[in-house]
Order: sequence, then structure tokens, then C-alpha cells
Amino acid sequence: MPEIAALVADAVRAPSSHNTQPWVFAGRDGGVALLADRTRALPVNDPHDRELTISCGAALFTLRLAARARGLGERTRILPEPDDPDLLAMVELKGGRAAAPGDAALLAAVASRRTHRGAFRPDPVPRTCSRG
Repeated sequence: MPEIAALVADAVRAPSSHNTQPWVFAGRDGGVALLADRTRALPVNDPHDRELTISCGAALFTLRLAARARGLGERTRILPEPDDPDLLAMVELKGGRAAAPGDAALLAAVASRRTHRGAFRPDPVPRTCSRG
């Protein structure tokens, strides 16, 4: 399915703990598998992989959102193979679904997300702000 590359390109923009992006996407059987990439784990900060799993959940949500925004249906199975703890989800893709009204706008917001770890100015935020 040619859409898979575009869906994954959107999904990897998801936020992740400390920007580790601890996931791997793989095309499988007309869908996409989401696997944990434990080489990107932070064992001191996240000894039980809780943040890693939450980060992968954000990537999964973004992949599903990207599919819906493109008019694709999806069926997601979480933890589909108990013998493979790194396989977190399988997303089967189907054609011919109408996008929900807010899907495209939400996906666009993912693309404009930014991380800022610097200090903010001490000035108060004005009551009305304009986006520039």
C-alpha cells in the first residue's frame, strides 16, 4: 500500500519522552506494525519503560489519525502477539472511509508541534494573542 510511507512520515512526528522516538514501524500484510525500539530506552530515567510505552502510544494515535485524515479506515489490535513484547500494535488499513471533520486539522497541528526547553520571558502573556 503506497500510503504506508506517508502515514509513517506523519506518525514519527508524534511527541516522545525526551524526544527519544522509541518506535519502529514496519509494513505488514496491508497494514502497519508498531514495535518498541528498546535501544532508545532510558533505563535510568524510565526503568520500567513506562514513558517509552506512552511515547509509542502517541505514535500509534498519530498513525491512526493520519489514516483517518486520508480517508482510510483502520482496525487496531493492541499487543497482538503475547510472545513478542516489542510488538505493541498492528494497524490494518482499509479504503473508503470519510474523514471526520477535525481529523485534517488535528493532523496539521501535529506537524506544527514544537519543543522548547529554554527559558521563557518573564513578561505576562497578553489576553489576546494572534498567530503569526
